[in-house]
Amino acid sequence: MQAVADTGLLKALLDRNDPCHKWAVGVFPQHAPWATCEAVLTEAAHLRGAPQKVMLVVARGDLHVRFAGESETGRLLELLGKYQDRKMDLADAGLVCMTELDHTAVIFTLDRGDFTVYRQHGDQTVPCVFPAEV
Repeated sequence: MQAVADTGLLKALLDRNDPCHKWAVGVFPQHAPWATCEAVLTEAAHLRGAPQKVMLVVARGDLHVRFAGESETGRLLELLGKYQDRKMDLADAGLVCMTELDHTAVIFTLDRGDFTVYRQHGDQTVPCVFPAEV
């Protein structure tokens, strides 16, 4: 399995006040090294308000950017169009695309509302791990 980090996981990992912090701290070392996309790093840095902390996770080798949007522009546009009613963002589209390109990829996310709706390859459930209800 290739563990894929969504923004919520990274924010929870770096924010002791986040309700899912304990979950994130528990799962993160178990599945390192993690993969993610560039857009997730940007979102996490913005939401956390501390880009250095996000980049330290990358610098330690615990998180690798394994997807750049330019390589799959067409597919990203398809996903963004399909899910425009949900206001899918570039980070979510990139993560769905990552699961399509790597059949071992599993997204660790707090975003149950969107990731239970998104589909990979048009009709397949996106493999995800969610924290227990908080």
